[in-house]
Amino acid sequence: MSRKTELITAVVGDALLLSAAFFVSWKSSDIDYSILSARAITANAIILIYWLFLFQSANLYLTRAKIQLMTELFRMFQVIVIGLIVIIATALIIEIDFIRVRGFGPAYAIALSSLLVWRFFWRGLVGEYIKPHPGKVIIFHNGDVTTDPGQFNVVRRISLSRYRESHEQLFSSNDIDGILIDSNGIHKEEVLKVISNFAETKYEIYISPKLYPIIYHYSLVEKMDNSPFLKVVFHPLSRWDRFLKRVIDIAISGVCLIVLFPILTLLSILIKLDTPGPIFHKQGRVGLRGKKFTLVKFRSMISDAEKHTGPVWAEKNDKRITRLGRIMRPYRLDELPQFINVLKGEMSFVGPRPERPAFVERFRESIPFYGLRLTVHPGITGWAQVKQAYDQSLDDVRKKLEFDLEYVNNISIQLDMKIFLKTLLTVLKREGAH
Repeated sequence: MSRKTELITAVVGDALLLSAAFFVSWKSSDIDYSILSARAITANAIILIYWLFLFQSANLYLTRAKIQLMTELFRMFQVIVIGLIVIIATALIIEIDFIRVRGFGPAYAIALSSLLVWRFFWRGLVGEYIKPHPGKVIIFHNGDVTTDPGQFNVVRRISLSRYRESHEQLFSSNDIDGILIDSNGIHKEEVLKVISNFAETKYEIYISPKLYPIIYHYSLVEKMDNSPFLKVVFHPLSRWDRFLKRVIDIAISGVCLIVLFPILTLLSILIKLDTPGPIFHKQGRVGLRGKKFTLVKFRSMISDAEKHTGPVWAEKNDKRITRLGRIMRPYRLDELPQFINVLKGEMSFVGPRPERPAFVERFRESIPFYGLRLTVHPGITGWAQVKQAYDQSLDDVRKKLEFDLEYVNNISIQLDMKIFLKTLLTVLKREGAH
């Protein structure tokens, strides 16, 4: 069975049972309207979208090969309980009458249990009796190639020492689900380069166990059922946690822009009065998976500061920094407009700092695994920023990369809160800025 068929079956089955639970509960209550009325159909559609969104956010639509049955059932139970609490609380706040009608709530809660029964039999059937469709992969090797790729369907084999194509060329010419690196560890640099390049894509990366000593410093790995290979995991954040992180980003950015509006207005006026030039400094940066975007900051340097030099790092006591810029930069006030980038989804509040394209290309060539920074959204602040000052050399970039990879491999809502608090202390102490 293909992944697409498995996914469609799971979504359609959930949708039918959710709709049935709603209409049975509607019929069991004292609501006067027919189950075929516009009100009933509209209410069902809204709640159906709500549930499917929650299930998707909680990673309940992964393929059977990637989940443990009882773990998924327990997670679905948790989501149903939380989802019902949110529905009931919302209904009480905005006074939706059909929720308060006697009989609807209990009947709906009981009917939703049918989802657990359906998932148990469907997932069990897929896992035990229906053979999953093998994932298509390209194998990168150094001559030591496995003869039994297990659950994978190999569409192409490429020698590590002869790899010259870009990942865009490979994906455009091959219909694949990921790549598999099978090496005895001789071509260490080539292995690191391939993993770093493909880390910026949405495709899965699998390695032979012999490569674990090479990459364990840079990334996490996950043991796969019924396979000798390991899956490379670039960050442990679940889809549900990513959703919560995005909600927190939107909430923080929205509140900050509203509360700080008087300060933002005042700074805009002062910048205009201080030196000639625009209020905002707009600069191209590289974001999630290599996507370019325009970062917005308050201008803290003279206009056209890099006109004759090109992209260069700021230095201590940099003469290009304006009088107002020397006040803004220690307190990170020039970074405040980046809340707009966060609202647009180009950045997160916490994450590796986004770098300029010219520097990214340079660092990719000289620093192994630099591309792993691009597997998460860049941030206004980050673990490297509270640990070290601005970059002034390639060695500084390497040191910061260690902190960035530490963040990527341990990313969590709790770690984001810790970095947020450390950022406040750093700003108050005026550390790490020039």
